[in-house]
Amino acid sequence: MMNADSHAASAESIAHALEYELETLTQVVETLDIEHEALMGSDAERLEQAVAAKQRAIATHAQARHEREKLGLKDGLRAQIESHPGLFNGLRDHALACVDELREKGEASKSANQRNGRLIAGLRERARTALSLLRYDATNVTLYGHHGSAEDTLGSRLIGSA
Repeated sequence: MMNADSHAASAESIAHALEYELETLTQVVETLDIEHEALMGSDAERLEQAVAAKQRAIATHAQARHEREKLGLKDGLRAQIESHPGLFNGLRDHALACVDELREKGEASKSANQRNGRLIAGLRERARTALSLLRYDATNVTLYGHHGSAEDTLGSRLIGSA
């Protein structure tokens, strides 16, 4: 689908917008990889930094995408690039290469985010299991009465408690 609004934008501004969006999406993928490494290493401080960097990268990418869309380049991006009258002398090929790489990086971003999500879910389940085991043990502690009998629990308390 051709968007006439995109034809009003200069070829240079379109190329620049695509390059910038690609740069920001690359940054998102890189931060997802750093987040993954921090998760794998159980490095809480690095993870906190990675999550903050990822959020900044996502916000920057969203702004870059918005800037591209303001040029009228929305749905049917490839068709819009192919039909733009000002994209010639290698600019069209460069813009189309950016579109292809945006698609690839978008898939890589989605895949890395899902990978990290699965890892987080596994770590969360492991922590939940460990906590439930600890809680289970605490609720099944044998109580002893004043005379050392497990049956006489009146006035009893946990062993080791004051």
